Amino acid sequence: MYRPTIKSNWWLGFMTLAFIALYYWSDSSQINEQVQYYNEKIEAANIVSKAMDVLKYHRLPNFTEDSKEKKETNTLIFTMLGEKDSPITTDEGKIEDKITVLNPNFAAVIIDMMVKTGLKEGDTIAVLLTGSMPGANLAVFAAAKSLKLHPVVITSVGSSWWGANSPDFTWLDMEQVLVQEGVFNVRSSAASIGGSDDNGGLRLSDQGRDMIIEAIDRNEITIIQQNTLSENIKARLEVFRRIMPLSSYKAVINIGGGIASIGHRQNNNLIPNGVNIHLPVKNYPNRGCVHFFADEDVPIIHIGDVQRIARKYGLPIAQLPLPKIGVGKVYIQPKYNLTIATIAFLLMFIILVVVKYFDHKSYKWREEKVDTDTII
Repeated sequence: MYRPTIKSNWWLGFMTLAFIALYYWSDSSQINEQVQYYNEKIEAANIVSKAMDVLKYHRLPNFTEDSKEKKETNTLIFTMLGEKDSPITTDEGKIEDKITVLNPNFAAVIIDMMVKTGLKEGDTIAVLLTGSMPGANLAVFAAAKSLKLHPVVITSVGSSWWGANSPDFTWLDMEQVLVQEGVFNVRSSAASIGGSDDNGGLRLSDQGRDMIIEAIDRNEITIIQQNTLSENIKARLEVFRRIMPLSSYKAVINIGGGIASIGHRQNNNLIPNGVNIHLPVKNYPNRGCVHFFADEDVPIIHIGDVQRIARKYGLPIAQLPLPKIGVGKVYIQPKYNLTIATIAFLLMFIILVVVKYFDHKSYKWREEKVDTDTII
């Protein structure tokens, strides 16, 4: 009975080299293909870039286009990063996080998450912001505009280090400028002071509280200022309910660790980053707004650990000058050239058939007592 042998070193060597060559030929045939919603992602990133330019010229009207790159970078930092500490600073923070979300391509990441929750044009979403990461706030606004969503926004005005913590240029002031300049048509529906109890906490002085309240007043935003954190959370939910029932919102986006949004500082680590179709059951120290939405089966998008999210999507950490728009795997995914892969597979198959054919021939010759060496 015939059994394959393929004992010839020549044949084995030929097959090994041929298969290796075909494998590398197929592997090197990868091409970069645009991901789904590529155009919307590019649009959102461009909107963020435009928004930062508008804020930059508003904040520093003497800025000129012919400025050197270093001056432009310093101008961006002064405009979007604020100060390490200020009278309205409510907590510590990492400057690397604040710079990372200034990357306009972060808006493409937000779109990717929105798409994963199943959002579509015309959907209404709840948005919970703080003043700590204005870059991420811009990304959410830009992504919502690109996908034609309707955001209902509530902001905690106080900021951690390096956020929108200039008393005369809070996140609410940025919103106002961007609406006036036609970049966005959405602003916060209500705002609170923020901090460890959403009313300033122990870190904020009376002067700091007054400055935030003044910012809320001058931007004509409804203030949320109840006696306790629990009451502030309820007041937030009531603002959302005045628009529609909580269950009617298609998603909730939370940026950062606003205490009224997530309920407790520890929840920033307990709530998984990114998309949560269903919030995992855990021993949360306290419940914030996101938990009440989760009770209604509303998906949660949580932007907590910014650097982890950036690494997942291939974005650089704290890069200045800012990266170019359209760069990163959030826009492009590698894909094998199926034509080349198919040809490589067929050639491998043909080689196996040929080798088996001659191996079977050699077996017949041995059966017939033919000296195979004389055949050659």
